[in-house]
Amino acid sequence: MNTGPYLDSISIVPNTFGPLAGICVLITRPTILASRIAKQLAVLGATPFVFPTILIEPSVDREQLKTKLASLLGVYAVIFVSPSAVEITLVDGIKLPYSIKVFAPGLGTAEELNLHGVDNVLTPLRNFDSEGLLQLTDLQAVHVNGRRILIFRGNGGRELLREELAQRGAQVEVITTYHRCIPTTPPTRLLELLTEKKVTAISIMSSSAVINLVARVPALDRKHILFSLPVYASHKRIKAAAEALGFLSVIETGPGDKGLIAALLNLRN
Repeated sequence: MNTGPYLDSISIVPNTFGPLAGICVLITRPTILASRIAKQLAVLGATPFVFPTILIEPSVDREQLKTKLASLLGVYAVIFVSPSAVEITLVDGIKLPYSIKVFAPGLGTAEELNLHGVDNVLTPLRNFDSEGLLQLTDLQAVHVNGRRILIFRGNGGRELLREELAQRGAQVEVITTYHRCIPTTPPTRLLELLTEKKVTAISIMSSSAVINLVARVPALDRKHILFSLPVYASHKRIKAAAEALGFLSVIETGPGDKGLIAALLNLRN
Protein backbone atom coordinates (compact mmCIF):
# COMPACT_ATOMS: atom_id res chain seq x y z
CA MET A 1 0.00 0.00 0.00
CA ASN A 2 1.19 3.48 -0.80
CA THR A 3 2.16 5.37 2.35
CA GLY A 4 3.19 8.60 0.65
CA PRO A 5 1.26 11.85 0.68
CA TYR A 6 -1.67 10.23 -1.09
CA LEU A 7 -3.46 6.94 -0.93
CA ASP A 8 -5.23 7.34 -4.24
CA SER A 9 -8.19 5.39 -5.55
CA ILE A 10 -5.70 3.49 -7.72
CA SER A 11 -4.16 1.91 -4.59
CA ILE A 12 -7.47 0.78 -3.12
CA VAL A 13 -10.24 -0.37 -5.44
CA PRO A 14 -13.65 0.62 -4.01
CA ASN A 15 -16.55 -1.79 -3.90
CA THR A 16 -18.64 -0.25 -6.68
CA PHE A 17 -21.80 -1.85 -5.28
CA GLY A 18 -21.25 -0.59 -1.74
CA PRO A 19 -23.62 1.84 0.00
CA LEU A 20 -21.09 4.68 -0.28
CA ALA A 21 -20.40 4.25 -4.00
CA GLY A 22 -19.85 7.61 -5.65
CA ILE A 23 -18.66 9.39 -2.50
CA CYS A 24 -15.04 10.56 -2.75
CA VAL A 25 -13.61 11.36 0.68
CA LEU A 26 -10.53 13.45 1.34
CA ILE A 27 -8.93 12.04 4.50
CA THR A 28 -6.62 14.41 6.38
CA ARG A 29 -5.46 12.12 9.20
CA PRO A 30 -1.82 11.02 9.66
CA THR A 31 -0.84 8.33 7.17
CA ILE A 32 -1.17 5.14 9.25
CA LEU A 33 -4.54 6.08 10.72
CA ALA A 34 -5.73 7.42 7.35
CA SER A 35 -4.82 4.19 5.58
CA ARG A 36 -6.93 2.23 8.02
CA ILE A 37 -10.10 4.27 7.51
CA ALA A 38 -9.41 4.41 3.76
CA LYS A 39 -9.68 0.62 3.60
CA GLN A 40 -12.96 0.63 5.50
CA LEU A 41 -14.44 3.32 3.27
CA ALA A 42 -13.38 1.48 0.11
CA VAL A 43 -15.12 -1.70 1.28
CA LEU A 44 -18.31 0.36 1.56
CA GLY A 45 -17.85 1.73 -1.94
CA ALA A 46 -16.37 5.16 -1.26
CA THR A 47 -13.25 6.41 -3.04
CA PRO A 48 -10.67 7.53 -0.46
CA PHE A 49 -8.04 10.18 -1.14
CA VAL A 50 -5.47 10.49 1.63
CA PHE A 51 -3.80 13.84 2.12
CA PRO A 52 -2.28 13.99 5.63
CA THR A 53 -2.25 17.58 6.82
CA ILE A 54 -0.38 16.51 9.95
CA LEU A 55 2.69 14.29 10.07
CA ILE A 56 3.45 12.35 13.24
CA GLU A 57 7.07 11.86 14.31
CA PRO A 58 8.19 10.03 17.47
CA SER A 59 9.64 12.45 19.99
CA VAL A 60 11.08 10.16 22.63
CA ASP A 61 13.82 7.56 22.57
CA ARG A 62 12.19 4.16 22.10
CA GLU A 63 14.42 2.46 24.66
CA GLN A 64 13.69 5.14 27.25
CA LEU A 65 9.99 4.74 26.61
CA LYS A 66 10.22 0.96 26.93
CA THR A 67 12.06 1.35 30.22
CA LYS A 68 9.42 3.72 31.56
CA LEU A 69 6.59 1.43 30.52
CA ALA A 70 8.34 -1.61 31.94
CA SER A 71 8.44 0.02 35.37
CA LEU A 72 4.90 1.11 36.17
CA LEU A 73 4.98 0.17 39.84
CA GLY A 74 2.80 2.55 41.78
CA VAL A 75 1.08 4.01 38.71
CA TYR A 76 -2.66 4.39 39.23
CA ALA A 77 -3.66 5.25 35.68
CA VAL A 78 -2.43 6.04 32.18
CA ILE A 79 -4.23 8.37 29.78
CA PHE A 80 -3.79 8.32 26.01
CA VAL A 81 -5.11 11.55 24.53
CA SER A 82 -5.21 10.48 20.86
CA PRO A 83 -4.93 7.47 18.54
CA SER A 84 -1.46 8.66 17.52
CA ALA A 85 -0.36 8.60 21.17
CA VAL A 86 -1.41 4.95 21.29
CA GLU A 87 0.19 4.09 17.95
CA ILE A 88 3.55 5.61 18.90
CA THR A 89 3.62 4.36 22.50
CA LEU A 90 2.49 0.77 21.96
CA VAL A 91 3.96 0.22 18.49
CA ASP A 92 6.44 -2.46 19.67
CA GLY A 93 3.80 -4.65 21.24
CA ILE A 94 4.29 -3.22 24.72
CA LYS A 95 1.69 -4.56 27.14
CA LEU A 96 0.17 -2.57 29.99
CA PRO A 97 -0.47 -4.28 33.34
CA TYR A 98 -4.16 -5.05 33.65
CA SER A 99 -4.19 -3.58 37.16
CA ILE A 100 -3.56 -0.07 35.81
CA LYS A 101 -6.58 1.97 34.78
CA VAL A 102 -6.44 3.05 31.13
CA PHE A 103 -8.33 6.12 29.97
CA ALA A 104 -9.12 7.56 26.53
CA PRO A 105 -11.02 10.79 25.84
CA GLY A 106 -12.81 9.42 22.79
CA LEU A 107 -13.97 6.26 21.09
CA GLY A 108 -11.39 6.64 18.30
CA THR A 109 -8.55 6.44 20.83
CA ALA A 110 -10.31 3.58 22.60
CA GLU A 111 -10.59 1.72 19.28
CA GLU A 112 -6.84 2.16 18.74
CA LEU A 113 -6.14 0.79 22.22
CA ASN A 114 -8.37 -2.21 21.48
CA LEU A 115 -6.35 -2.88 18.33
CA HIS A 116 -3.23 -3.00 20.52
CA GLY A 117 -4.79 -5.53 22.87
CA VAL A 118 -5.99 -3.13 25.59
CA ASP A 119 -9.60 -3.96 26.37
CA ASN A 120 -10.07 -2.34 29.79
CA VAL A 121 -10.38 1.21 28.46
CA LEU A 122 -12.45 3.79 30.32
CA THR A 123 -14.02 6.57 28.21
CA PRO A 124 -16.48 9.38 28.92
CA LEU A 125 -20.15 8.54 28.77
CA ARG A 126 -20.65 11.73 26.74
CA ASN A 127 -18.54 14.78 25.88
CA PHE A 128 -15.69 12.83 24.31
CA ASP A 129 -12.85 15.14 25.31
CA SER A 130 -10.77 16.17 28.33
CA GLU A 131 -13.81 17.69 29.99
CA GLY A 132 -15.65 14.40 29.62
CA LEU A 133 -12.74 12.44 31.08
CA LEU A 134 -12.58 14.69 34.09
CA GLN A 135 -16.20 13.86 34.91
CA LEU A 136 -15.46 10.15 35.34
CA THR A 137 -15.71 8.78 38.86
CA ASP A 138 -12.28 7.17 38.81
CA LEU A 139 -10.59 10.53 38.12
CA GLN A 140 -12.19 12.43 40.97
CA ALA A 141 -10.00 13.75 43.80
CA VAL A 142 -11.04 11.02 46.24
CA HIS A 143 -9.45 8.45 43.90
CA VAL A 144 -6.47 10.30 42.38
CA ASN A 145 -5.15 12.30 45.34
CA GLY A 146 -1.52 11.31 45.93
CA ARG A 147 -1.49 8.79 43.08
CA ARG A 148 0.64 8.67 39.93
CA ILE A 149 -0.97 9.29 36.56
CA LEU A 150 0.86 9.21 33.22
CA ILE A 151 -0.49 11.18 30.25
CA PHE A 152 0.73 10.18 26.79
CA ARG A 153 0.19 12.90 24.19
CA GLY A 154 1.69 14.94 21.37
CA ASN A 155 3.38 18.30 21.55
CA GLY A 156 1.23 21.37 22.00
CA GLY A 157 -1.69 19.56 23.57
CA ARG A 158 -4.26 21.20 25.85
CA GLU A 159 -3.15 21.58 29.47
CA LEU A 160 -6.62 21.23 31.01
CA LEU A 161 -6.27 17.53 31.84
CA ARG A 162 -2.86 17.86 33.48
CA GLU A 163 -3.75 21.00 35.40
CA GLU A 164 -7.07 19.74 36.73
CA LEU A 165 -5.71 16.35 37.80
CA ALA A 166 -2.82 18.08 39.57
CA GLN A 167 -5.33 20.30 41.39
CA ARG A 168 -7.09 17.15 42.52
CA GLY A 169 -3.84 16.01 44.13
CA ALA A 170 -2.57 13.57 41.50
CA GLN A 171 1.12 13.23 40.72
CA VAL A 172 0.86 13.83 36.98
CA GLU A 173 3.63 13.09 34.49
CA VAL A 174 3.16 14.18 30.88
CA ILE A 175 5.06 12.13 28.31
CA THR A 176 5.27 13.74 24.88
CA THR A 177 5.50 10.67 22.67
CA TYR A 178 5.21 12.42 19.30
CA HIS A 179 5.50 15.74 17.54
CA ARG A 180 3.03 17.07 15.02
CA CYS A 181 4.66 18.46 11.89
CA ILE A 182 3.21 20.28 8.91
CA PRO A 183 3.90 18.41 5.63
CA THR A 184 6.23 20.17 3.21
CA THR A 185 5.25 18.15 0.13
CA PRO A 186 3.82 20.46 -2.56
CA PRO A 187 0.01 20.11 -2.62
CA THR A 188 -0.08 19.64 -6.38
CA ARG A 189 -2.27 16.53 -6.35
CA LEU A 190 -4.59 18.02 -3.74
CA LEU A 191 -5.20 21.08 -5.89
CA GLU A 192 -5.84 18.86 -8.91
CA LEU A 193 -8.46 16.84 -7.02
CA LEU A 194 -10.19 19.98 -5.78
CA THR A 195 -10.06 21.83 -9.09
CA GLU A 196 -11.40 18.83 -11.00
CA LYS A 197 -14.25 18.44 -8.46
CA LYS A 198 -13.20 14.87 -7.63
CA VAL A 199 -13.64 15.35 -3.88
CA THR A 200 -17.21 15.22 -2.56
CA ALA A 201 -16.54 15.15 1.21
CA ILE A 202 -13.73 16.01 3.62
CA SER A 203 -12.99 14.17 6.87
CA ILE A 204 -11.43 16.25 9.66
CA MET A 205 -10.51 14.82 13.07
CA SER A 206 -8.53 17.68 14.61
CA SER A 207 -8.57 21.46 14.52
CA SER A 208 -4.93 21.51 13.42
CA ALA A 209 -5.80 19.28 10.46
CA VAL A 210 -8.38 21.68 9.07
CA ILE A 211 -6.16 24.72 9.66
CA ASN A 212 -3.29 23.05 7.82
CA LEU A 213 -5.57 21.94 4.98
CA VAL A 214 -6.80 25.47 4.34
CA ALA A 215 -3.22 26.75 4.44
CA ARG A 216 -2.27 24.42 1.57
CA VAL A 217 -4.87 25.94 -0.77
CA PRO A 218 -4.19 29.40 -2.26
CA ALA A 219 -6.40 32.05 -0.64
CA LEU A 220 -7.93 33.13 -3.96
CA ASP A 221 -9.06 29.56 -4.71
CA ARG A 222 -10.51 28.54 -1.33
CA LYS A 223 -14.00 29.94 -1.88
CA HIS A 224 -14.42 28.20 -5.24
CA ILE A 225 -12.83 24.78 -4.73
CA LEU A 226 -12.69 24.16 -0.97
CA PHE A 227 -15.15 25.97 1.27
CA SER A 228 -18.23 24.72 -0.57
CA LEU A 229 -17.38 21.05 0.13
CA PRO A 230 -19.13 19.30 3.04
CA VAL A 231 -16.82 18.72 5.99
CA TYR A 232 -17.30 15.88 8.48
CA ALA A 233 -15.86 16.98 11.83
CA SER A 234 -15.49 14.53 14.72
CA HIS A 235 -16.01 17.06 17.54
CA LYS A 236 -17.91 20.28 18.15
CA ARG A 237 -14.62 22.15 18.69
CA ILE A 238 -13.37 20.94 15.30
CA LYS A 239 -16.69 21.89 13.70
CA ALA A 240 -16.37 25.41 15.10
CA ALA A 241 -12.80 25.69 13.79
CA ALA A 242 -13.87 24.65 10.27
CA GLU A 243 -16.77 27.09 10.24
CA ALA A 244 -14.55 29.92 11.47
CA LEU A 245 -12.18 29.28 8.58
CA GLY A 246 -14.99 29.63 6.04
CA PHE A 247 -16.47 26.18 5.35
CA LEU A 248 -20.16 26.49 4.60
CA SER A 249 -21.38 22.97 5.40
CA VAL A 250 -19.86 21.26 8.45
CA ILE A 251 -21.44 18.11 9.87
CA GLU A 252 -20.49 16.99 13.36
CA THR A 253 -20.01 13.23 13.49
CA GLY A 254 -19.53 10.76 16.28
CA PRO A 255 -15.91 10.15 17.33
CA GLY A 256 -13.39 8.08 15.41
CA ASP A 257 -13.70 6.04 12.25
CA LYS A 258 -17.08 4.63 13.27
CA GLY A 259 -18.48 8.13 13.67
CA LEU A 260 -17.38 9.15 10.19
CA ILE A 261 -18.75 6.00 8.57
CA ALA A 262 -22.09 6.33 10.37
CA ALA A 263 -22.46 9.95 9.23
CA LEU A 264 -21.67 9.08 5.61
CA LEU A 265 -24.10 6.18 5.64
CA ASN A 266 -26.75 8.44 7.14
CA LEU A 267 -26.21 10.80 4.22
CA ARG A 268 -27.34 8.05 1.88
CA ASN A 269 -30.40 7.01 3.91
